[in-house]
Amino acid sequence: MYLVVINTAGKQRYIFSSRKRKEIVGASDLIVRVNGSWAEDALATTFPGFHEEWRLKDGHAVELITASAGMVTALVREADAGRRLVTELTRRALREAPGLDVCGVVQEVIEGESLPASRERAGKALAALQEGRPGPQARFLRLPLVADCQSTGLPASGLRREAPDEPLVTRSAASVAKLAHFPAALKRLAEVALTTPQTMSKIVDSLGLRADWVAVVHADGNGFGQLFREIGKGGLDGAVSPRGEVDATYLEELRALSRGVDRCALKAFHLALDRLAAEQSRWNVEGRPLVLPLVLGGDDLTVLCHGEVALSFTRHYLEEFERETEHDSTLRPALDRAGLPRLTAAAGVAIVKRNYPFRFAYDLAEELITSEAKQVKEWTSAMAFAVLMESSAPDLTRFRKSIMASGGAAASASPYIVGAGSEDPRAKGRRWSDLEGRVAALGRKDARSGEPLVPSGAAHDLREGLCLGVDVANARLGLLRTRFAGDLNRLRALDELGDDSGRLVWDHEGTLVTGLVDAMAAAPFITGGGVR
Repeated sequence: MYLVVINTAGKQRYIFSSRKRKEIVGASDLIVRVNGSWAEDALATTFPGFHEEWRLKDGHAVELITASAGMVTALVREADAGRRLVTELTRRALREAPGLDVCGVVQEVIEGESLPASRERAGKALAALQEGRPGPQARFLRLPLVADCQSTGLPASGLRREAPDEPLVTRSAASVAKLAHFPAALKRLAEVALTTPQTMSKIVDSLGLRADWVAVVHADGNGFGQLFREIGKGGLDGAVSPRGEVDATYLEELRALSRGVDRCALKAFHLALDRLAAEQSRWNVEGRPLVLPLVLGGDDLTVLCHGEVALSFTRHYLEEFERETEHDSTLRPALDRAGLPRLTAAAGVAIVKRNYPFRFAYDLAEELITSEAKQVKEWTSAMAFAVLMESSAPDLTRFRKSIMASGGAAASASPYIVGAGSEDPRAKGRRWSDLEGRVAALGRKDARSGEPLVPSGAAHDLREGLCLGVDVANARLGLLRTRFAGDLNRLRALDELGDDSGRLVWDHEGTLVTGLVDAMAAAPFITGGGVR
């Protein structure tokens, strides 16, 4: 028996290699086809009559284990058949998706070795294979000299018009393939977002032509790998018998887990869209929010959306993902074995100007996850965000240290806790509701005069004080309290800028942190926050 693993590497790089929205949408569709229609065709060609219900124990030649997020895993009886399957799928990708990095391996499942161990060994072999061979960029040679594609910078393969009334421009093979799949991608995305292709087209145009701010939102599940490992407990070890058979119960639960997480993520996405549509209808297009789902498979989510809805959407998605995984019956056995009440997730949100290179925005969103949001992955869902006010490549370390540039000692309170973890004492001062409260305090106005309770100049003075040091910031806060003495509403607003005790800077696990800078950055992007 042999294990076949086929994976798409560099998915986000492939999607965001262009700033053209149509190409981005088309690229996302091509990735879905790897584990979708292309995998189905490759299986049917290699194994005539193939059906997803085929099982090795019933005498069939192949058994599909999982197919999601650009990855396909299957068991086959013969190594040659596995290699033919890899060849069919990778050749299809080379032909129809130039620049997409699809690679596969065929590994023998050794007698007495558990399937999880075989999967781990196959994963290492696949990584070594991808590392040792030329990457997709090597397919686009520049000799003889050729013009650059105006969209991707790759060697041009032809000329195309952006629209019937526009001039011809150079386009690479990768760009042409992505554009060719745009209509089919619209149809698929419309199904995912529960709308029509016409509405989805308008969302793409709005994000590409009219939005001042757009955001790349990336979310990744916490503990998903642990769940797969926990399946091997309780007698489900996936061990291979002398007859070359794997425990059928193990395989069925593995499939159920994969499909269950897919189902929960999709349901959470739908519920987040519904909440967003009702909450911020001013940003809707024909009743649907300005959210463009690019990757939605397993515990992985990447969307492009309007900047003004990005933070609210991310919060809703994380909350709904927790609820759905907690109540999904197919996930419950694995969750119970792992001692988890639910699955959690980490999200990064990079809010940038419309014409900013999305590959940099995605890199920033991913770094926000790994550097901040994943810090609390053991016990809660969390999100981290950044608003990029400049045109250079992002540097998260520099962003976060900017308030300490002149000797200040307060770090950002990020990440912000979302979902059930908000009730944990460790979330004090870092709950999403805390950030919303600070934004509300910045935007609240006096009922009689209509003036902000915390003047914009005062907020900026406090931020400047943070750059100069904690003592300076606290002294400026004290002066404001003296200035507003007797005005309970203004004093309450000042208190709400800090933690639960009204401190502008507080100690969190040995580090001095503040939430003011994040609140000022988030104010234009949270409902009711206003533009500061």
